Amino acid sequence: MSSDNRHLFAGRKVQAAAVMVAGLTLAVSAQTIAQSPSPSYPSKLSEFQPFVPSDTVGGKPDLPRNLAFMVPAANEYYKDIFNGIQKGAADAGVTDTTLVSAEGDNVKDIDQINAELQRGIGCLVVQPQDAPSQQVVLQQAIDQGVYVDFFVTPPANTQTMADQYDLGYQQAKEAVRWIQENLGGQATVANFSLDFIEALIPRREGTEAALKEGGDGIKVVDVPIKHDLPDEGFNKAATLLQSNPDINVWIGPDDTVLSVDAYLQSIGKKPGVDKIYLTGLNGTQQALDAVGKGTTFLQATWGFNNSLLGYAMGHFCGDWLDGKQVPQAIQVGGTLSTNQDEVAALQKQINDPAGEYAKLIAGTQNGNKVWGQTSFDMKDNYIRTVLTGG
Repeated sequence: MSSDNRHLFAGRKVQAAAVMVAGLTLAVSAQTIAQSPSPSYPSKLSEFQPFVPSDTVGGKPDLPRNLAFMVPAANEYYKDIFNGIQKGAADAGVTDTTLVSAEGDNVKDIDQINAELQRGIGCLVVQPQDAPSQQVVLQQAIDQGVYVDFFVTPPANTQTMADQYDLGYQQAKEAVRWIQENLGGQATVANFSLDFIEALIPRREGTEAALKEGGDGIKVVDVPIKHDLPDEGFNKAATLLQSNPDINVWIGPDDTVLSVDAYLQSIGKKPGVDKIYLTGLNGTQQALDAVGKGTTFLQATWGFNNSLLGYAMGHFCGDWLDGKQVPQAIQVGGTLSTNQDEVAALQKQINDPAGEYAKLIAGTQNGNKVWGQTSFDMKDNYIRTVLTGG
């Protein structure tokens, strides 16, 4: 495996200038396409057929057999996905993989993607950070035949997506149940929102809807987070509790709420004694371990099978470079874990990514599906909108 630290900044000013020039045309083009989808470019899963695997081999891109996973921060969620990516890519003949973190710096992120394109890259798996800027360079990558999997955001050959509204709603609905059973329906809730990613705005809206249904006794404090950095929850909690000392429910991504848990315990709060509820989303290994052990304030996580999702992304990279067909959409479902038995059931799937991948491709995997057909020969038929489940 190649180095995890390919932060190449030689020629940074030249790259930035190139992005600005390209942005004059490509950013406008991408925005126009996203706002005015053609019937030829689906925007809803209902417009796709289920993915059908094929042994047919078409044209192959003249690109290196390598993959870079571009993330805002090297938190546990992205590390879990990357571990799966490495396994899936290796099983498809791609052993040169790297995790590239921008450490919350938008300009650095664009520089890094440009650097990967300049050195030669076959596949890019990208988490949204500054999506409008990322769209410009990822459009260039798609035009060059690079396989692009962009989380919840266009442009992408394959878009990984989920019903964000439902995820937020279900996570908050479980929190409301706990509030009613343990706090008599009275609570102050800190909701960590990721609205800087446009496609995740519905998650906040779903959370707010479920909390509103919980009654007037629930007060909500919206807490925007920017990059889901590993220590962001710790720092936010330290500030929030000064102005809102009555916060007793925390909703957010796993890494953020685990960081909140660390802060709460650092100031003497005791799990099992103090009535405080933390609920996470993403299903990181660290969060699953915490829920299973029951020794922290984290009492629930809505977990994705990150091992499977990463494995699929890595395998699709190899298939693309081999001229094979891959899905246009990966639909992700969440699984609620609140105790040791539920964690063990999900853990069993996580521990067998290759077996779960076979079920995914066959359309029998529980909770995740793949849709549509594309390949290098069909690279112009890429996803140009934020996909929804309607």
